[in-house]
Amino acid sequence: MIPSQQSDPLNTMATRRGVALDKGCATRWLRRVLGAIVAVVLCVIMGLTFCDVFMRYWFSAPIRGASEMVRFAMAILIFSAFPLVTLDQQHITVNLLQGKLGRVGSWVQQLFVLLVSALALAIMTWQLASDGADLSHNRLTTTVLEWPLAPLSYYMSALAGVTLIVLVALTLVHLTALLRREAA
Repeated sequence: MIPSQQSDPLNTMATRRGVALDKGCATRWLRRVLGAIVAVVLCVIMGLTFCDVFMRYWFSAPIRGASEMVRFAMAILIFSAFPLVTLDQQHITVNLLQGKLGRVGSWVQQLFVLLVSALALAIMTWQLASDGADLSHNRLTTTVLEWPLAPLSYYMSALAGVTLIVLVALTLVHLTALLRREAA
């Protein structure tokens, strides 16, 4: 089925890919705020790249530090989109076992994926926060613009933490879906 023809996965508790969260105030707010950040940052990257190339080729005067600005913006873009992609479970996946495990096996596989993903994100969140503390303590900055690196690391850690919360919520929904099936 074409993605545009599929129903919104948030309207149901279980989707073909796994579990989904109900539409609620928190998910709407998360989508709006992070979606706006992603859109603005993407436009900034596009505009900055256009202006940098234009200035470079027409005036032989590239924008000073443009590559550093784009790197910062890419980190903000990726980590701002991370919770949104996780919320919709739109990560790139390889299903070698799809259809071979049966209903219970697929449920266990989905639970395993959610738990391993949550563990990996917990480690990533902790490591980014630790790196932020080290960067702050050592006052490390970018080479050209001398922007401090610690705030970016803290931002990435915070958004990885938001993604972790989304994954924990998806795991809880996945577990409660089994209980609801047993009760029915």
